[in-house]
Amino acid sequence: MFVASASTTVKFHEFPNGNVMHHYQPGNKVEGPIRSISWSRDGNWLSLVPFSGHADVVSVKDQLKLIRTIQDVDEPSCVAFLNSTKKLIALGTKGGQVFIYDIKMKNTTKRFPRASSLISHVDFTAKDTHCVAGCTNGDILLFSNTTNNLSCTLRVPKSRSVTSLRANRFKRNLIIGGSNEGIVVVWDSNVNKVKFTMEAHKAPVTSVAFSPVNSDLVVSTGSDRQFCFYDIIDSKRIASVPVENNITAVDFSPEGTYFVMGSQNGRVYIYDSRNIQEPVHSFSGHTSAVKHLIFQRSLDSKSASSSSISDDSIVPIQTLEEPSNCDSDIFGMFIQIPSNEMVESIKTSGNSMEAGDSFFAALGLDKNNTLESFQQDVSTESTKKWPEDKNNSAQKSTHDKIGLVDSKQIQMSSTPKFFPQNFKNIRSPSYTVNQGYANLTLSDVQTVIKETVKEDVKATLEEIRTDIKFQATHTTYQIKRMLLDFQMAMVREFIKVENFCNSIRDDLTTDSPRHAENNYLMEENEQLKKRIEFLEQQVAFLTVTDQAQMEQHK
Repeated sequence: MFVASASTTVKFHEFPNGNVMHHYQPGNKVEGPIRSISWSRDGNWLSLVPFSGHADVVSVKDQLKLIRTIQDVDEPSCVAFLNSTKKLIALGTKGGQVFIYDIKMKNTTKRFPRASSLISHVDFTAKDTHCVAGCTNGDILLFSNTTNNLSCTLRVPKSRSVTSLRANRFKRNLIIGGSNEGIVVVWDSNVNKVKFTMEAHKAPVTSVAFSPVNSDLVVSTGSDRQFCFYDIIDSKRIASVPVENNITAVDFSPEGTYFVMGSQNGRVYIYDSRNIQEPVHSFSGHTSAVKHLIFQRSLDSKSASSSSISDDSIVPIQTLEEPSNCDSDIFGMFIQIPSNEMVESIKTSGNSMEAGDSFFAALGLDKNNTLESFQQDVSTESTKKWPEDKNNSAQKSTHDKIGLVDSKQIQMSSTPKFFPQNFKNIRSPSYTVNQGYANLTLSDVQTVIKETVKEDVKATLEEIRTDIKFQATHTTYQIKRMLLDFQMAMVREFIKVENFCNSIRDDLTTDSPRHAENNYLMEENEQLKKRIEFLEQQVAFLTVTDQAQMEQHK
């Protein structure tokens, strides 16, 4: 399992030792810190937005390689994969736009109403019902992913900023955020109201996260050199732990047992949730501040548990002391210290407290937790329950043939080390296992495999059909929309031409007011011309008369 950390570059660390397995630098030169990173639902792809330029999608499945550079969206500022599919991502832009981009089809499939400022954070609620976008002006926009409309606008109380934002991937109605004023708030999107708020830090909140095993438990980090845990049901702070450097990023492991934090000096710290006072391990991540830190997602729970921290790197559970600030039952399995009665109960049942974190080991099946141990239990139980007969040898050979998986490759899922006091009453599953394998033959196994493959092929074909249907519907919708836009443009141009023709016709119509005014001016002009001619005649007559009088006087 990888932990992706981002500063000016992105590094993929192996968990928990911190070894750098891959290193990716977007572009040819470093211009600034990475703005945003996001894992796909299967943990094979990671999308990132560099300080400047286009967003990239890289693959870490076998080796690090660039899948796509999204050049259709200009000036991206943040990115997030959908929870239900890895072919679609949301991209926020500096212009306040949020797009849904199809990586395989290489086009933008959806856009939400434009915001009034830069989109700094983007995320999806559980089941991808809504897209959550945080803006630099403090607005938190909740867009419906079905109707593409703005459902509501949220704000951090007593603040005009949002520095961190994250939606719960398991409860679709919970959203957590932080602000420059040190306020941590949780909203309930079902009623569009604040569910929990607290002035937690004396400096800006740098990162927030939900616990994957308990949605009522949240953690926040701040620039005041401390991180805090909260119980949002009781609306109180469970723990507040000071650290040496400012914490800039935080995230829980998929099983919720550990959480990692990135610091201002570039180091990454790993904490055990059962003892949060001191880190169990740390390693150097970057030479500058860690801006983002996210665990790799995984659809296979076994793969997540198989790469958990080994017992050698963890403080023994017997030596842990409960932190004085942790006084809430919400912490549950994380900091619960076993009572004396529980310890005696475990010892009485034949289980060691050092048995590891396997559920089957706690039930007594502690023979390396392999398929061999199950087969041994089956043979022992069959010897006790039934007398020997000819079928026993046949069954034994059948079990030998069924060994399809190497026992060393099997590892059970991770579970808590301690259980309730009445766990002794849980019956051992050996009898059930025996009955399940008693009459199993090789042909039965082949039949099961065929049915499983058939179901997988059927599910894959159904998914392909659904995808094709979706693309066909979407393409038809786009064509209809383009035709409608073209028709509307033609109507607008026709109206403009018609108005122009009407104005010309009005000018040429004799009954128009403008024409009447022109006629009036022409008549007045004619009258003035006649008046001028008359005056000229009078002047000429007077001139002749004056000349005649002057001659008479002479």
